[in-house]
Amino acid sequence: QIEVMKRKTKPRVKMMDPTVLMGYHRWVVKNLDEMSRKYPHKVIAVYRGKLVAVGDSFKEVYAAARTQGIKEYPFAMEVPTAEDMEAIL
Repeated sequence: QIEVMKRKTKPRVKMMDPTVLMGYHRWVVKNLDEMSRKYPHKVIAVYRGKLVAVGDSFKEVYAAARTQGIKEYPFAMEVPTAEDMEAIL
């Protein structure tokens, strides 16, 4: 008798809709200079084109978004400083 080995598959990760992701990309391009002046090294959360939370950690901004009734994960990122961006470029 031959035993069939089943390949273990990784659980599917729910990916963000590419159209929504492009919207966040446009928001970051438009607002990054202002965010780096106001919130350097902070974590920000953006949802549907609006800044919804600023904090010291991703956990903090996700919790703040939840308290505002936002059920989905908002887009979140650590804000670089102008010096950080110059070093990258």
